[in-house]
Amino acid sequence: MKLTLPEFAFIEGSGHEKGGDPLYGRNVIIHTRSASIIEIFVRDDVVLNPDVLTLRFSYTNRFGIKEPMIAALHYCSTLDVKYDYEMIKNEIIRPAAQWYCDWADWQDENIVREAGLK
Repeated sequence: MKLTLPEFAFIEGSGHEKGGDPLYGRNVIIHTRSASIIEIFVRDDVVLNPDVLTLRFSYTNRFGIKEPMIAALHYCSTLDVKYDYEMIKNEIIRPAAQWYCDWADWQDENIVREAGLK
């Protein structure tokens, strides 16, 4: 049996923790190869420290509504954020944002199908 992991995956919390699931309602992604943790926010819902590595992007849903988003790096264990800034942004965070948009497209499609709107 060959063990493989996807390039990106959502990180989910657990409801058994005191106070409930600490990641409930959050979109936290791991980039497997670099062990980087990225969180996706609606741009208007977050204020981050200026030193946080971020990428501003937009997701346009299937109804043409543009949703301003921001991807923020929590942690990167294999690269130095200061010295590898451009590499992390272009090869980890930007693809993570695209992966999130692909997931959101898939979610939108599921909602439309379940609602019988197609």
